[in-house]
Amino acid sequence: MTAGPPFSAHPDLASYLDALRDRARIPVYGAADDRTAALTELTDPARPSDDPAPPGPAGGVLVLAPPGSAAAPVAAALAERVGGTFTTGAPGGAATPGRGGVDHVVLVALAAELSLGPVLDILDATAELRRAGRGEAALGVVLGRDLGELSRLIAKGLGSGLRTAPDHPQLCVAPWGGRQRDDTPGVHWVTGADARAEVVAPLLTGRRHGLVSFAVAGREHGLVLSDTVVCGAVGDRTAGRAPAPAGAPSCAFTGQCFRPGVDAAGVVLAREVRADVVLANSCMSWRPGHGLVAADYQLTNAFAHGTAAAFIGAVHRMVPDVGLNRLAHRAAAAGADVGRLGVLLNRRAAGREVPHHLVLGLPWVVPVPGAGPVRLEDLVALVGETDPPPGDPAAATPDDRTRARLRQAGRAIRALRELPLAGLLPADGLPELDARVSTAVAVLKGDPSVVATDADADADPVERLLERVAEAEYGVALDLYDFGQVSESSLNEVWEDFLETTAVPGTARCPYCGGPTATVTGRHPAHPGLERAVLACHTCGPVLDLPTGSPVRDISIDCPPVWRSPGTVTVEVTVTAVDGAGEGLPAAVLVQVARGAAHGLAVPEPQRLRLVPGSPLRVRAEVEVAEDAFAHPEHAVRAVVVAGGSVHSATRPVAVRPVAVPPPA
Repeated sequence: MTAGPPFSAHPDLASYLDALRDRARIPVYGAADDRTAALTELTDPARPSDDPAPPGPAGGVLVLAPPGSAAAPVAAALAERVGGTFTTGAPGGAATPGRGGVDHVVLVALAAELSLGPVLDILDATAELRRAGRGEAALGVVLGRDLGELSRLIAKGLGSGLRTAPDHPQLCVAPWGGRQRDDTPGVHWVTGADARAEVVAPLLTGRRHGLVSFAVAGREHGLVLSDTVVCGAVGDRTAGRAPAPAGAPSCAFTGQCFRPGVDAAGVVLAREVRADVVLANSCMSWRPGHGLVAADYQLTNAFAHGTAAAFIGAVHRMVPDVGLNRLAHRAAAAGADVGRLGVLLNRRAAGREVPHHLVLGLPWVVPVPGAGPVRLEDLVALVGETDPPPGDPAAATPDDRTRARLRQAGRAIRALRELPLAGLLPADGLPELDARVSTAVAVLKGDPSVVATDADADADPVERLLERVAEAEYGVALDLYDFGQVSESSLNEVWEDFLETTAVPGTARCPYCGGPTATVTGRHPAHPGLERAVLACHTCGPVLDLPTGSPVRDISIDCPPVWRSPGTVTVEVTVTAVDGAGEGLPAAVLVQVARGAAHGLAVPEPQRLRLVPGSPLRVRAEVEVAEDAFAHPEHAVRAVVVAGGSVHSATRPVAVRPVAVPPPA
């Protein structure tokens, strides 16, 4: 295979670096192959063959490489080519290059050299440059498992301006979205029941688009459509191949897709999606440098193996909001490059960026050429940013024991009443609880007209009230038990549809993997006192989800990371109450696995216990793993605690490992 000018293949590294510095050439490192030839095939045939490569990006460029990186020579040559600044070192010191402004920041590295923490640090540093008025700094990460793969991504970015016009400007696939009323020109929407294989597959693989975006449920290795999956596998997907790579999904063992009813041979391969830029607004669609799934199956690598010159993916669990897709398509139609798309998608309150999405590729790649260039300040109006409302001050004051217990019951009842406001299942028996509150208050005030109606009329009315509150809370736990048996949704995925969310980079580390975190806060627009916060690990997902004013301070889960089938797994949950949470606060504690009943994972019903401030509560649950349990590297084992009328949750990922299918004789 050969590549036509200005593309060229260079088996020698020194030759490749010389060609990379030459603005008239677009080289790849290694022997020419089908992927190299494809770069030439995308080039406009009307372009004279002796024309040089397109000019470099407008504005200042900062090119970074990790200390000691094998990719540092490539990063330095790229910086020289575009007249930028090259540096290595800690991310915090990399945000002060040269003179003048920085419009593009490029991080160049091999996949094995990179982890999410430094990437997030650099993302935050680029935002600081913008806040300081030092250009429109937008980050693009150039990543490859080896220098050859890395060079192809650079070549696709450098040559993106030479491509023929796409068959259609933009495509959005949003199975959960209704009919979209969006006047952005050139956007083809596929929503609802239309997002099925017979409609979507020809659009994705038969027509080339400038920007293809997805707003779908997903995993690191697949995007879930109505009746199929966009699969991230880039190599052999034959079941029983020996040995299966560490972190391989279920298809490597069984030949079946992780989604029930979808054969592995019938999925849409991400590497065959014909797009200049792909946006996957989906859970965990990109984990830079690491993840729960083997690299051979990650969506990031798969899209980069195709025609895409840039990829924008989410780094942690999230609820895909189709509003972000509308935003991206409007900005792309206005001429935004992928770096600015990344900035827009990540903008949140207080001028901070939360790394929901990261850009893989050169940040100056333009998905829809011809409309721009456009400055970031002209695109800001496309992002609806609001400052978080001030929190309500705590109003609790010391009182006698009876009044304190009555307030405890009242807070729990109010929290139970607010559950549906956050999209959670309503509690039963609230009218009876209200009547018991009236009785308890009257007795407390010494009203002689109150007549007790309980069989045990001499019982303390506040104690009886608290017992009935505990029964209502246990009913909520049972409802959540039933919900978890049939649903994949985590708690935050439910309430994020009802609350307005903001997020900031977290300061705490993940208790399970030690990785960086973000803090996502949700506030109800009509009930400002209704607020929740999630500690979200970028690898493990929402590890802790608590309501504001919660009587629970922390929930941790201890269990093996890999569950063997068949067998029994012991899960130990530790619940810590806040100081002043009340004496012997009733709690219902539940251990569950998403869609456990369908996946062959049987969990016990909730346990009724009492929390004691200052003394962590430890709960053990035995999970039965059936012989036919669903083999998947991303099961979520959850601990749900209903206490004080509120629902609390903790999550950690586990894998079920089946017996490998032996290779055919």
